[in-house]
Amino acid sequence: MATIAKTTLTILLLVTFPLLAKDQPFIDEPEPIYKGVEEKAWQEGDVALPGDFKEENLQEFQLDSHANNPFRYFIDRSTLQTATDGVTRFLIVIRSTTGALNSSYEGIKCGEREYKIYAYGSKEGLQPLHNPAWMRIPKTGRGNYQNALYSDLICNLNTGSPNPPEAVFRAMRIGKTVDNSPFTQD
Repeated sequence: MATIAKTTLTILLLVTFPLLAKDQPFIDEPEPIYKGVEEKAWQEGDVALPGDFKEENLQEFQLDSHANNPFRYFIDRSTLQTATDGVTRFLIVIRSTTGALNSSYEGIKCGEREYKIYAYGSKEGLQPLHNPAWMRIPKTGRGNYQNALYSDLICNLNTGSPNPPEAVFRAMRIGKTVDNSPFTQD
């Protein structure tokens, strides 16, 4: 008889407890601590295209992963700026070993690993794209200069924020990456 009572009590508890707990929040679903606080949606600022580049403003940088790359990569120093929206924009110039030249005005969002091409250059100057979109920066690929700029020069991967232009150009001049080690920061 005691076994039947224990079994009945166990069944009753197994059925009753879930019914009592169904209106209680789970521990991993707590009520928000800060009610009424909203995250502000990111808004991209207005973008003005720069004028034509000047040879004396070009700073070359290297792509470490491809020593036999037939292209040389340059940033127009006068255009590298981080705007109030957090986007670092710049004019890039790419030259082939045969002398062909391409340029584009681009932006990088450091905290997001994204880039956007605003305009392509031609003999007539920069031609804006009508609906440029943010794209993910691939981690690999031949001639992947966006990854080199993101990972080695423009962005501080420890903080997700842009490096100062002086640090970027200093690293470009000596063919190195910007040192963002937390142990070398002042």
